[in-house]
Amino acid sequence: MKRSLTTALLLAAAVGAAGCNGFLTGPGIDGTPNNPTTTSRPGPLYISVQALQAVTFEGQLARSSLMYAQQIAGTARQQVGYDRGGIAPIDLDAYFSGIYGSTQTVQGGGGLLDLHKMLQKAHAANDSLYIGIGKVWEALIMGTAASVWGDIPYREAADSTRETPAFDSQLQVYQDALTQLDSAITVYLAATPGGINAGPPADNAELIYAGLSAAQLAAVYTEVAHSLKARFHMHLAEVDPANYALALAEVPLGISTPANDMLWFHNASPTGQSIWWQFMATRGDISPGSALVEILKRRIGAGIEDQARLNFYFTSATGGNTPADFWGFRPGGTTGMVVAPGIDPGDGAAGTYSGFTFIDGIGSPGDFRHPIITWAETQLIGAEAAFHAGGQAAAQPYLDAVRANRVYGATGGAPVTFPALGPVPATLQNIMEEKYVTLFLNMEVWNDYKRTCLPSLAPAALAGTNVPASTPIPGRLPYGLTEINANPNTPTVPPTGQNPNDPNPCPVLDYVSSTPLAN
Repeated sequence: MKRSLTTALLLAAAVGAAGCNGFLTGPGIDGTPNNPTTTSRPGPLYISVQALQAVTFEGQLARSSLMYAQQIAGTARQQVGYDRGGIAPIDLDAYFSGIYGSTQTVQGGGGLLDLHKMLQKAHAANDSLYIGIGKVWEALIMGTAASVWGDIPYREAADSTRETPAFDSQLQVYQDALTQLDSAITVYLAATPGGINAGPPADNAELIYAGLSAAQLAAVYTEVAHSLKARFHMHLAEVDPANYALALAEVPLGISTPANDMLWFHNASPTGQSIWWQFMATRGDISPGSALVEILKRRIGAGIEDQARLNFYFTSATGGNTPADFWGFRPGGTTGMVVAPGIDPGDGAAGTYSGFTFIDGIGSPGDFRHPIITWAETQLIGAEAAFHAGGQAAAQPYLDAVRANRVYGATGGAPVTFPALGPVPATLQNIMEEKYVTLFLNMEVWNDYKRTCLPSLAPAALAGTNVPASTPIPGRLPYGLTEINANPNTPTVPPTGQNPNDPNPCPVLDYVSSTPLAN
């Protein structure tokens, strides 16, 4: 984790690759008049955290996660190889650095070092609200990093004088993140808001929940903290099933309404458009994944789903507007897959395929606010956790609630809503497929797949073949090259494979002999 010019240039390269040069530039992010290295208030640093972490959560980490989960497919240039598991340490260098980056040492900053500078300034001001919010963000960033890479530097990483911090075990990082959330909930967010505990409104620095009072921010970030606790307990449930009950206990305390969903801040300005949109506008190397399209079509045919999500997510491949007019790509754009009757071989409709809608760089303004963590995710965590505790009957109310109140992000400043759907049996497959189609473009679906092996997915075919590979879908991403070269503490692990919280890879399926057949 050497803090060097190399790191700065690499992060700048990642920002450029994402198509987000100058993303949310302005005071508090890119320099004067409110230089975050000299200000006495936390606000400018907090703005950089909210803005620059969107690059982390919507950039190549998300693209790779969602290619492995087959919501999207790599269909041009580097993304084709990435889709087949060929991503290398150099490809993720800037993203690994971005978890830790500082405005003083890395272009843009907004990582752990800036968070700790923000917390130092908040402590100096005795502003408990700012401290509590900062702890929630720290848990979100570091817990997500652990889900991607497994063991990572954390306890020593916030000290900018340590160029070779120790790696903490993934399971320890999760526990540390949970401890941060407990501290935020019980101490700092619980302090009386207002007065000295002014929080972000004093700096006009809150992007995610702009316009809320100090008391409202304390309440909503308390809910977010409980939802994050539920998410991280689910990440640990494969190695310790006691975490199902722990997750379930957090659900009623978590995000209580879609109005409180945590969404990345984006607008239609040239520097505020979503990272997904900017990537499509400048690169366009990804396309809708066949697995997601086919699951939506199957659910529509079975009466489980209407066509609202299909129409909102994707364009028609043929110009018609029935489910049969929508087609996605198999991983890496492979065509002619060897399949059983009724399974999509990846050929589209006479060679034509669907495109994206709200992240399309031409047909949309780019202001879609992508979900970070939401009421729907919290309820579906409740459904899965309750299923393990008490079976279908216990899970049913949570699944019913999500189907009756379908909200997905926001565009034009307004939430995107779909018509209510009636109940379906709360089987584990129905729960996880509901979550899969609900959390579109959120890398949490990859974590869900690694834990449950749902939906049923076959690995990407190797280049030049038309059958799935014989190795499992990757369960982790490689460390950045700079970290490998500069930090002798970097573990020697396979660049892909399984993290400690996911010791059991999902079965390797194909499209012919597997039961159930892969989607």
